[in-house]
Amino acid sequence: MLLRHLIKYNSKIGSHVKVKRYKLSEYDKNVIMLVGMADSPHFIKWLRTMYQEFPDRKIIIFPSDRPRFKYNSILSLKKNRRRNLICFRLVPFKQLNFVLYFLLDNLIGIRWRAYFLARLIILYKPGIIHFHEMQHGAYIFNYISTYKNISSNSRKIISTWGSDLTLYSWDSEHINQIKASLAWADIVTAERKEEYVDAQRLGFEGDFRAPLYITIGQNRAQVTKQVLPSSRSIILVKGHQSDTGRALNALQAICHLGSQLKDFEIIVYSAPNSVKIQVDTLRNKNKINIKTIPKISHENMCDLFYRARVSISLAVSDGLPGVLVEAMQAGALPIQSANSAGKDFIVHGENGFLVEPWDIGLIKECIISSISNNTLVDHASKLNAEILQEKYSLNAGVRKLRELYL
Repeated sequence: MLLRHLIKYNSKIGSHVKVKRYKLSEYDKNVIMLVGMADSPHFIKWLRTMYQEFPDRKIIIFPSDRPRFKYNSILSLKKNRRRNLICFRLVPFKQLNFVLYFLLDNLIGIRWRAYFLARLIILYKPGIIHFHEMQHGAYIFNYISTYKNISSNSRKIISTWGSDLTLYSWDSEHINQIKASLAWADIVTAERKEEYVDAQRLGFEGDFRAPLYITIGQNRAQVTKQVLPSSRSIILVKGHQSDTGRALNALQAICHLGSQLKDFEIIVYSAPNSVKIQVDTLRNKNKINIKTIPKISHENMCDLFYRARVSISLAVSDGLPGVLVEAMQAGALPIQSANSAGKDFIVHGENGFLVEPWDIGLIKECIISSISNNTLVDHASKLNAEILQEKYSLNAGVRKLRELYL
């Protein structure tokens, strides 16, 4: 029945939706709609902060992913907020809901989402619609941006997540979608000021705000028994190998070091199969003390950072990596891609290293410096605590969030 209903309306998506028209003044300024990946910890942190800062606003959540609500973070908020927090689901059973999302995405693509998003906007008349991430969020609205019953007076915000503009604005498959999104956006937020150049190149003429971090910020961590970084012997490597992640480049640099790493344990996390195979090769063939670990809780991951001397994370583009913040907070010396917001936090050679992900030689030199220079890693730990307090404070992040909606 549901599939028949969706297929029936699929031909209408992108042209019109037959609903009763209403006056633009009927839009409710006290309603905010968030379109984003509902299972993302970044999205949930933003939502929780909104929940605290705007207790009288009605918040509508339209998931752009296939939400599992694994930790029930949103559902627990919903219980407390009662009618002021509404999360769209096709059916009330989370496992069946996930399966339906999966089937519809494969049968119809995101166009079915556009249909339901339009119906929700028409029903709740949000004064603000905030799209978290472009490909999974803003692209959906491209199909319905010209609907007559969706007011142009509602404020539409797009928050880029890392590579939306920096990388994909040069990709032939994404350029037209990004242009379309920027054409209807009133405000674009980014974690890097440099993204404004790419937004302008594709025609954006609205309000651009940066840096505005999706993870908002944090208070100074209270650490009572932090082990000096110079006495630690763990090297952490983020294992992402994807459109943006370049973990294999880090492993190639490690391969060249061989016996120089004999006193260190290298731990690779979030590793796909391609990275796991290379790790096994380095361990069994090159006799390097390296291993991958399965997914662990955030608490256990934080504990690893507090035991690590070095943290390596490489990508061809990124916003503000959560890994960088975790490393700086825990005292692990970061080796971070230069193509990220890391350059707003790191002075190369003083409190970390900034590298091009393709420069294997430089990556190798930075690893050598970080494992051999005790003064560097200990001094960097103190600097990074101060830098986080100055540039990533929770109070400053909350103020920017409030200004965005007020």
